[in-house]
Amino acid sequence: MSDISVKVFQAIVAGAAAGGVAPAELLAAAGVDPADLADPDMRFPRPVEARLWCEAARLLGDDSFGLHLAERLQVGSLGALGFAVRSSATVGEALTRAARYLRVVARGPSLEIRIDGDTAHLRHEPPPSGPAPSRHAVEFFLGNLVVLARRGADPAFTPRAARFRHAAPARVDEHRRLFGAGLRFGAAHDELEIERAFLSRPQAHAEPLLCEVLDQHLASLAAAVPAEASFLDRARSAIAAELAHGEPTLPAIAARLRMSPRSVQRRLKEEGASLSSVLDRLRADLAVRYLSESRDAISEVAFLLGFSEVSTFHRAFKRWTGVTPAAYRRGAGSPPRRPARAAPRHSPNSAS
Repeated sequence: MSDISVKVFQAIVAGAAAGGVAPAELLAAAGVDPADLADPDMRFPRPVEARLWCEAARLLGDDSFGLHLAERLQVGSLGALGFAVRSSATVGEALTRAARYLRVVARGPSLEIRIDGDTAHLRHEPPPSGPAPSRHAVEFFLGNLVVLARRGADPAFTPRAARFRHAAPARVDEHRRLFGAGLRFGAAHDELEIERAFLSRPQAHAEPLLCEVLDQHLASLAAAVPAEASFLDRARSAIAAELAHGEPTLPAIAARLRMSPRSVQRRLKEEGASLSSVLDRLRADLAVRYLSESRDAISEVAFLLGFSEVSTFHRAFKRWTGVTPAAYRRGAGSPPRRPARAAPRHSPNSAS
């Protein structure tokens, strides 16, 4: 799973607005709900991020938008991560923190620091699956590393080399200005090559005590970002939690996901699913499990799955399996014990 924090989206929108593009115009062009940008916990799938980068560059008429945004980005734009990087004692510590806590703002890609003799390679590794990242996103990523070094340690810093997987854009003068002469496109990796000794360079804004506090905060934020859970996994979990209260509704699911109902529908559509299809599949899986592993009455299983009528559950189960619940249970047998469940039993009409 790969997704991007709303903080990155807010930075892109703010950067485009500084160039004269109204946020509403950009968000409409990229198909992003403005309400989602107000949710501090919102995370967007990478295809949506790619659309936002593309539309921002198009509307601005700026083919180097990623580089320009990296140069304009304020330290607080990425929240605690930005302050922790700036407050690190050395350039190497700053990069290590950026790599360690990157998932707080971008889950999927990684920053790898590879040492080869007197050379350090700062490599952007894209997510192992899915579409290639936006060119502007990659240029923003590596551009940020150069800006970090210049602001923190040496205003004249230039990497030995800068390499990009993507093909060269029509003009590369801005790339040369930021990255120097060692610029190459169509490379095997997206990376900067710098002197290893530069990693030990002290940073001008080092604040060790602040870094200790921010490390604890970032560690808790990173732990709260699941490593692998997809949006469909999260949606299934939210629906399962709502089943104890009867038929799950879109507003209730959206509330559990801390998203707007419209955003939930859009995300499900991007995954090739719908609320009804995910609910139906989850009920089918749970029905088979309950009838196979518990001694619950069939009417109770129907109740646990949020059905208001046992007859409705019978019809659904026969559609899923081709047999009635009773016939399935006779074939599967019943174990001696009932498995523990996380969801409490409530009346279908009780409040969430």
